[in-house]
Amino acid sequence: MKVTFVATLSLIFSLAIFAPSALSHGSLEPKHGGIVQEAHDMVFEVVRAEDSTSLYIRDHDKDYPTGSLSGSIIILASGEKTEMSLTPSGGNKMTAKAIISDGAKVLIRVIEGDHHPVTIRYSF
Repeated sequence: MKVTFVATLSLIFSLAIFAPSALSHGSLEPKHGGIVQEAHDMVFEVVRAEDSTSLYIRDHDKDYPTGSLSGSIIILASGEKTEMSLTPSGGNKMTAKAIISDGAKVLIRVIEGDHHPVTIRYSF
């Protein structure tokens, strides 16, 4: 009886420890040095460069192919609004020739076929 109780108690503690990781939709750690947001059970990472912006998409920690996606990026900075298209760039990456400055608010919309768009907001 004592062995059964200890085994049951061990099982309960092990489930409590490992359950949160089993329920997650992937790591929210940036893999490309950007800023990560989660929306619609997917992970979106925006990476700023000198002359462009990249968006990387993951689903359950696996790269999500962007070939069939379209999207846009809206940047609100210094009282001005800039909107550009995001285009697939191979693998799980989409890019735009948009420059995001410090202090900017960014709205990204990604659409796949006839599905409703996914909207993600960022602050820099």
